[in-house]
Amino acid sequence: MAVPVKHKTGIKKKLAWFIIVLWLIVLVIGMGVGYFGGYRIIRNSIIQHHIEMSRMIAGSLDRILHEEEQDLEVYLSHSGRKEVVGEHNLRYKNMSQEEIDNYFKDMDNKWPNLSVDDPLFKEYFNNKDSLRLKEIVDVDEGVAEMFVTDRYGGLVLASGKTSDFYQADEDWWKQAYNNGKGQVYISDVELDQSTHTISISFAIPLKDESGEVIGIGKGVLDIDRILEPLKVFNIGKTGHAVLVNKDGYVIFHEGIEPLSQRYFTDKEWKQLRGSKNQWFLMKDQLVHSKNMLVACSIVSHPLFSKYGIYWSICISQDAKEVFLPLQMLFLQLTLLSAFLVIIIIFTSYVFASMFVKPIQTLHEATEKIAEGDLDYPIHIRTEDEIEQLADSFKYMISVLKEKQDSLQELTNNLEAKVKERTSELTRSQEATLNILEDLTEAKRKIEESMRIKTEFTSMVSHELRTPLTAIKEGIGIVLDGSAGQINIDQKDFLETAKRNVDRLARLINDVLDFQKLESGRMPFNFQEGDLNAVIKESCVSMKPQADSKNIRFEINLAENLPRMNFDKDKIAQVMVNLINNAIKFTIAGGIRVSTILGNNTVKVAVEDTGPGIKKEDMPKLFQRFQQLGEYHERRVASSGLGLAISKEIIEMHKGKIWVESEYGKGSTFYFVLPIKERRE
Repeated sequence: MAVPVKHKTGIKKKLAWFIIVLWLIVLVIGMGVGYFGGYRIIRNSIIQHHIEMSRMIAGSLDRILHEEEQDLEVYLSHSGRKEVVGEHNLRYKNMSQEEIDNYFKDMDNKWPNLSVDDPLFKEYFNNKDSLRLKEIVDVDEGVAEMFVTDRYGGLVLASGKTSDFYQADEDWWKQAYNNGKGQVYISDVELDQSTHTISISFAIPLKDESGEVIGIGKGVLDIDRILEPLKVFNIGKTGHAVLVNKDGYVIFHEGIEPLSQRYFTDKEWKQLRGSKNQWFLMKDQLVHSKNMLVACSIVSHPLFSKYGIYWSICISQDAKEVFLPLQMLFLQLTLLSAFLVIIIIFTSYVFASMFVKPIQTLHEATEKIAEGDLDYPIHIRTEDEIEQLADSFKYMISVLKEKQDSLQELTNNLEAKVKERTSELTRSQEATLNILEDLTEAKRKIEESMRIKTEFTSMVSHELRTPLTAIKEGIGIVLDGSAGQINIDQKDFLETAKRNVDRLARLINDVLDFQKLESGRMPFNFQEGDLNAVIKESCVSMKPQADSKNIRFEINLAENLPRMNFDKDKIAQVMVNLINNAIKFTIAGGIRVSTILGNNTVKVAVEDTGPGIKKEDMPKLFQRFQQLGEYHERRVASSGLGLAISKEIIEMHKGKIWVESEYGKGSTFYFVLPIKERRE
């Protein structure tokens, strides 16, 4: 009898492959549509985000320029200064035009050789109003120079010596004078000849009560101060802000001298200015060696369009970093596709097995019957022709029915356990993925919060400093009687206001110093010097405060200290802070400042007989924004940043700072500096 032939490819494989191919076609189409749709949405979202950031920074620059213009108008258009300009204009009343021209030529010839002892120098720079302008320039870090001319262009007042006496031949003067009509003028970024700084200038006409132009005031603004928001801006690891002019030259870029280099090629610059998209990918970079995504917005100051000035804020970031989410999308879809393929293959074979199983059962029963085993059971419930065929064999295999049922039950239990274990494993994997996603999101939010905090602190400090200078100037004008006589009570109130303004200015400076130290942007000028001399100068400057409280002030400096490398200004800042704290908290007794020479170190001590520090308050020392004791126990107010700043400065010198104190008996603050720099 011939043995049946066993075919290589069965119904199960054919059916499984049919299901797999069908589902793969659906999967490929679905994933393709999802990827390309998601790619477009994410890509457009990223680009629009960069464009919005460039618009936001452009708006900030426009606002800063408006505020600087208003401040200069307040400084230069003061009524007292207008009176001085009016008096100067009277000098030309009885002079002919030829005499006026000769006068200006004579003054221009004398001007370059003026010395500080020259009476002419004192007349123009040591008068009350010029000194006031100099005081404003010294206080407002954003203003590099201010001066005022009369209606003929001759110098009247100035914060410092100008390059020329006669200014009417300058283009900015002509633009501001405007044939006697007067208009505010702004220059583009340029090198100021008097201050030798990269700056922009505002020229403001001074008018009398009738509206007639009586003179021109000019304020030169340091471009670094105006562009402070750009310095602190960053996005991701490579994203930064760039400011370019109408020719594509860099006005601001970290590490590049203003106006010394172009940021775009001619082709790129024409493409950007002629495009409506406000962004493009730069491939032939003049500054960076990689492909960059650049999104730009124009600084829309009203005076810019009037005088043909063009500034563009560009947010530039490495294209690989920018489009990293797209790569992650592709990776996620790839992993999801692989997972689904596995599921499809598994389910296809399971379904194929279920379909083919009755046929296999019948085939097995047929083989058993052919071997003579007539008791082989058949359990087929397909309700079709296969079941009809199987019923024909049931009589022959009825004896084996119970064993077949037991085997089937065992198989079902095994499949249930496999499914249960598979479900548990799937839930565990999903829980792990959720935890990882939560941790990643938390990390991103923390990093974003730190960036926003840095930008907010820098922006708020800059926004407070400018109006604070105007407030201080206004109080000073009223106090010195320029705005009219004041009584004693009014003077007391104004002096109280001035002290609080000075205190607020110190607080802002502390915040800015700590921010720079924390972000690593505080410059240090390490030079070889005499530490004892710096400490002695600090003590001398603080001794009047101690004398005013009848506090004994002792200085005990070690002799023959070797010369050391340190930043004199920063160490002086630490000493003034420690001595100032000792004076504030000492009611009676004394203060002692001493230096001690050690092994390759110098230890500095500031000892006081104040109230001391509680043991539970010791951990709060040198932490930012921390003040000791409960609010009602504090005797003096402070920013809570002094000791934190001092700690950062000492640690930047490779030194150490600490305190030893016994409550009720005073405190001693120590810090040590290395004589020779330690090798890490």
